[in-house]
Amino acid sequence: MSTGNICVCYQVTEDELVGWIRRGVTTVEGLGEHSGAGQGCGDCHEMLEELIEDFAEGGPGNGTSLAVSRALG
Repeated sequence: MSTGNICVCYQVTEDELVGWIRRGVTTVEGLGEHSGAGQGCGDCHEMLEELIEDFAEGGPGNGTSLAVSRALG
């Protein structure tokens, strides 16, 4: 399932970010280095932190996308 952009400055999608997180990139700075996310205006930093919390190995995440969680919440 493809989701919308989390980082609008660099058009980085949730799917791309989750892929990086699952490969072990677990900091906002790391996601920025690999994808560009968070390197523009910074408005997405909170969402990046939420994705890391939800999808990092050992995290409490249930695999539900951020977009779906927000729609249900």
